[in-house]
Amino acid sequence: MTTPPPSDLPRGVVGDRQLVAVQTFDIARLTSHPVPIVPETFIAVSGLGPKEDSNGSGKTSFLIAVSLLLADPQWRLDTNGGRPASGILFHPEAAGVDQTHRASPVDHGYIVGVFAHPADPAANPLTVWIRIATTAPYLQANWTEGLHLADAATDHERSIQADDLWRALGTRELLSARAMADKLYGIAPRCLTYLDTALRPPAPSLLSQQLTEMEPKDIGRSLIALSGMSHLLDEEYRLRGLALESQIDLEKAQAEHEKQRLAEEQVMDAVRARQAARDSLEAGRAAWQCYLAASYREACVLDESIAVKVRAAQEAVAAAEASAQEADDRESTLRSATDLADLERQAAQNWSNAQQLSRELAQKLTELTTRHAVLIEERSTLLPHIQGWDGSDTATTANRLELGRRDHLKAEQARDAAEAAVTRAEKHLNDVEQGRSGTAGRAIDLLSDHGIPAYGLLDQIDLEATARPLWEPRLAPWSDAVVVQPHHEHRARGLLHTALPGTQMVICDLQREPLPEGVRSNLNLARFLTALNERFAPTADGADVHDQALALTVTGGFTTPLAGRETRLQQARRQLAEANTQVAENANTLTVAAAGVTLAQTQHTAARAAEKLTQLKTEEGQLQTDVAKADARLVEAKRTEEQLQGVWQHAWGEHNGHKQRLTTAKLELDAAKKELKDRRSTIAALEHQRTKAAAAQWQNLWGKTLDEAIHRLADIPDQPQAPRPAALRRQAEHALRRAYERYGVDGDPDADVGEDLREGDKMARALADAEPGEPPSRSFADAAYPLENRLAGHREQDDLAAARITRDRRTREQAIEELDAVGATRRNALETIQDMIENHLEGLFSQIGAAFNDLDLGSGSFGAKLEHRSVRPQGAGDWHWQVTPRWKRSRTGGYVSYRENANSAQVKVHAILLVLAALLADNQSRGRVLILDELGNSLGETNRKDMLAALRDVARDQHLTILGTCQDSVLADAADVCGELLWFTHASAADITNQPTTVWAFDSNGERTRLTEEWIIAGRSHA
Repeated sequence: MTTPPPSDLPRGVVGDRQLVAVQTFDIARLTSHPVPIVPETFIAVSGLGPKEDSNGSGKTSFLIAVSLLLADPQWRLDTNGGRPASGILFHPEAAGVDQTHRASPVDHGYIVGVFAHPADPAANPLTVWIRIATTAPYLQANWTEGLHLADAATDHERSIQADDLWRALGTRELLSARAMADKLYGIAPRCLTYLDTALRPPAPSLLSQQLTEMEPKDIGRSLIALSGMSHLLDEEYRLRGLALESQIDLEKAQAEHEKQRLAEEQVMDAVRARQAARDSLEAGRAAWQCYLAASYREACVLDESIAVKVRAAQEAVAAAEASAQEADDRESTLRSATDLADLERQAAQNWSNAQQLSRELAQKLTELTTRHAVLIEERSTLLPHIQGWDGSDTATTANRLELGRRDHLKAEQARDAAEAAVTRAEKHLNDVEQGRSGTAGRAIDLLSDHGIPAYGLLDQIDLEATARPLWEPRLAPWSDAVVVQPHHEHRARGLLHTALPGTQMVICDLQREPLPEGVRSNLNLARFLTALNERFAPTADGADVHDQALALTVTGGFTTPLAGRETRLQQARRQLAEANTQVAENANTLTVAAAGVTLAQTQHTAARAAEKLTQLKTEEGQLQTDVAKADARLVEAKRTEEQLQGVWQHAWGEHNGHKQRLTTAKLELDAAKKELKDRRSTIAALEHQRTKAAAAQWQNLWGKTLDEAIHRLADIPDQPQAPRPAALRRQAEHALRRAYERYGVDGDPDADVGEDLREGDKMARALADAEPGEPPSRSFADAAYPLENRLAGHREQDDLAAARITRDRRTREQAIEELDAVGATRRNALETIQDMIENHLEGLFSQIGAAFNDLDLGSGSFGAKLEHRSVRPQGAGDWHWQVTPRWKRSRTGGYVSYRENANSAQVKVHAILLVLAALLADNQSRGRVLILDELGNSLGETNRKDMLAALRDVARDQHLTILGTCQDSVLADAADVCGELLWFTHASAADITNQPTTVWAFDSNGERTRLTEEWIIAGRSHA
């Protein structure tokens, strides 16, 4: 078994000093009397509450204060700023203080602790102050060497003195809640607690004895913390962070290298592209020279061949000209006779005009006939509408219809208003029936929803006829008042104040008293009615009432009774009946108005139909006349059309014979002309071919002799036969385009390449678009010049860029190698410390397991053990230790898991034993404090005594202080083994604060006792 190394952690300003005294100011019900603490002992904490047991005595409040003073990690002060801690401050309602004391809540308080070295307490004691407030900053800490305590004579004076002492500390050592724990106590927890308090979220822990609710990894974490070995995992986490940081730096450097490499590749791609462009230009220039030589050679051969063909074509043209002249003379003679064509055209035109006139007249007759049929149909449609017509014109009937519609609209509005009145009357009747009309009804509903019975005042009062003249004006201002019982007054007022401000609320009398004469009610309203009777006196004429103190007069003269449930019901029913009657009357009126609108509409339609029939009769007569005229004209036009058709047919026959003869002559002439044209075209084509051959231009472009051209072409390598000019030109054009493309000029008009390159690219494309066999208008040199100029300017920069990129890549690669080496070193260091920690914690858990077994056997049980397994972290996750406690339930039985069903007392016993075993494994526990709330509950007598004795022994042997609250059933056993007993007393609920804390203890270290003696006895009556 490997023994864990001694803890050598920073222990903060407090260091190895131990807590020897605590003083509180305005913390719960605790007084400011100091409480001495005997270190390295088990301290029993109990007391007396208002119910004659320890509940409510304030013992848990004291333990909360100690845990805050020692920065218990479960408060999470590093994340919440200590805000939950403000709940420990004195608050009358939370403390159960009676309102008669008129105590006010405090906005801040203090917890003070004195720490001293065990060997020499008087040498350099230290005082720590914690200020807790209800507003930010919620928790602050300060400290000073020596004693810095409140020692005034009374509790009130000490509370005032505390503020002065806090200010006297200054701000030099002022600590925030986040920094408090590390600065005062170091990185190892000084205090571990289980507290039964709602001020902070509960969490299952070994200290809370909730063993079965914990996962194995949580048990492992708790044992490591109790043993003081959490710093090992913290150091591993730090080194793992460095290793991960190195890995991240390496990955970032590799990514940056790849990013830079990609950027450099872009630069090198450009350099390589420019060199390729230079190579393409050279290849293109050589191919262009070969193209010029080949073109000149072919032009010479073609020119000689065409010259022979031109001489033969000229002789054929002369013979074709003679034949064409003879055919032209014959065609001219026939074309001179033009009168037959004119006669035929005129006859055809006359016949066409006659046909057009006949069609127009037939169409006109059809339109008139159709319109006449439409008028007849429209008349038959209108005749039924004039039946019952009274002879009125359309203006008169339209006026009647408008008046009828207005009457109908008014009747509809009156009916809707009457129906709305019925709805209101029905709702009013329903409210009156339920006793919930008006504002009083809303108040009654609100109070009923909260379980408070309430009644409308006027519903609960009946007036005799003789009492009405005086009492109705007295009660009129209270028509919306509600009545509630006295014991509901406070709650009712609070609800109405929030939801229905201005509500009048009358409180019933506690006892039944006689009511004024003429007034009856089932409620006890004598006080209210008597006050009205006294304050509102009748005026001299008896018609009104007057309040002299308010100078207020309320007029009477009510025609119907104002009060009384039955009276209000009768009025509501009468209002509903009247509204229903009005609805029926308005419905009849609406029916009559609707009939009037229907009659007016019918008369108006008939008047419009009669007016339209008169118009149709006039139009029909005119149409009959027009139809007769159109029919006569159509008959005459048909006769003329037939005559002109005969004239045209004769003229057409004469003209057609002449056309056939003329066509024959024209065909002969066309044939002769075509022959002549073909001969001349042949000569022109030959001349064009000779011009296109352009032997002189090619000789000028080549600039040398034909023999030199033939010799240049013979020097082209790998050519089985003489190369064609077109192929050579394509080679040159392709090389030129490739040169521009490799430089980045792709013909995009929006590309940012410069005007000179764009113009050069255009010339290169124009060069490619020209006919390969024609002499080029621009030379290869013209198109290549802009690019050649650019490439010449880039040559020196390209050489420098290539050298720089090579140098930078090597530098980055060396940096990556260095980062990889650092990462490997850190990973090796991490793996080493992980192995070391794993060995240490293996030994720790073995040691805890051995102590666990010894404690279990010592308590009379049959043995226990710990099963543990390390789950190393991946990435930035936590390192989990799966720890499973097991114990025997019988001498010969096997080990069972802590989660298997067992009695709760047995589980609590082993939870405490596990805590003690962990503490026994900690070799640096001096000065630590362990707080256990509700200690020993649910434990049997034997188990309880064994556990208490074990607590005493561990506190003594491990030099730590254990505070445990003891209920009445535990106190007697705890008193036998504890080194100190703290007794908190809150004898009566009428007391605002506790009595001074009573302490029974013996401290063998006299110097420690004398250190705080004067301060502790100050302000105590027996001092």
